[in-house]
Amino acid sequence: MLRLAILACLSVLVIATPDKPAFCHDRDCPNYTLLHSYPGHELRRYQPSQWVVTRDIMTTFEPQKISVMFFKLFHYISGNNTAGMKIPMTAPVVNIYIPGVGENNQQTVMEMHFMVPHNMQPFPPTPTDPSVYITMFPSLDVYVKSFRGFANHKMNMVKVTELKKEINNSSLYYGDHYYTAGYDEHSSVIRYNEVWLAART
Repeated sequence: MLRLAILACLSVLVIATPDKPAFCHDRDCPNYTLLHSYPGHELRRYQPSQWVVTRDIMTTFEPQKISVMFFKLFHYISGNNTAGMKIPMTAPVVNIYIPGVGENNQQTVMEMHFMVPHNMQPFPPTPTDPSVYITMFPSLDVYVKSFRGFANHKMNMVKVTELKKEINNSSLYYGDHYYTAGYDEHSSVIRYNEVWLAART
């Protein structure tokens, strides 16, 4: 009887524990709740989490700057931190784009983020690069459109436009910025990508 009771409890625990989405592979991903599934997109609620970040300002889409930003964060998880420790890669790489800033509103602020692994969330080591820093994402509701393939700037903008059309109500989201999320390595043949719009709550 005791063994059956233990097995029953374990079964409840397994059922109650949410599975990691397949697109996260074996990496830590931010935790979220699916609030609603719509034709072509979802509404998710992400839990608060800490991320390591760097940022730059671009007048055009500049792959070289994006590569520099990526390696700044990659060097952080490779040991360029006050603990001198290697930190596991997480997913996704999240970029926030804030267009229409600077002189003549022709520039875009871009922030690139790696999530801090779950077991290090309370006390992540401080970056040694002054252009890299730790930030907290608060609880966040986002409209999400997923797609596969190579996600360049043009494709991301196409998907953001599609997402806005699917939502069909600009009062439901913030239109002054958008997010991209990439879950796979650059060398991956089939990549899983997302674009996000922050929901007004």
